[in-house]
Amino acid sequence: FDTANIYKNFKKYEKSIEFYNKVLNNIKVTNSVSYADVLYRRASSYERLGNYKKSDKDLIQSLKIMPDEPYVLNYLAYSWLERNINIDEAIKMLLKAHNLKKNDPYITDSLGWAYFLIGSYEMAEEYLNLAIQIKPYDPVIMDHYADILWMLGRKIQAKYLWSNVLKIESVKITDKEAIKEKLLRGPKKT
Repeated sequence: FDTANIYKNFKKYEKSIEFYNKVLNNIKVTNSVSYADVLYRRASSYERLGNYKKSDKDLIQSLKIMPDEPYVLNYLAYSWLERNINIDEAIKMLLKAHNLKKNDPYITDSLGWAYFLIGSYEMAEEYLNLAIQIKPYDPVIMDHYADILWMLGRKIQAKYLWSNVLKIESVKITDKEAIKEKLLRGPKKT
């Protein structure tokens, strides 16, 4: 299990899957918390490799074992949002996850982003504002919040946030280029 996690942390996703498979084969009780956790971790490796079919299958199986696991609910729902599929179901899952973990900035951000994607900007702003209060210097949350501020006509505030995202060293160059584009033209319409 530790070896699988180490490979995953070093972005060696295929090797991590190989070791997660070994762990799953050695867990005798396939409806246990441990089994569900390993499925979740393997699913995230599949997702990073772009194998969404296997990722979704593992996440859904994990949720069958532990239907109230907020991080699995969030991971699957956000993955669906990113692929623009199952949006209504994703929102239901994110509402459930948020109710289970109200102070988690990433779950709160995901819920706000879901509302952004369906054009419910006031609801999106409510949750993204809460997420940025919980974790004010997270570049993804800042970017999402800036997107919604722009859509609500608060363009100066949006540009201020995007400018601050550009100052964060850990933000990838490709993400910074996308932010620079938003500073010029705003976010793409959903």
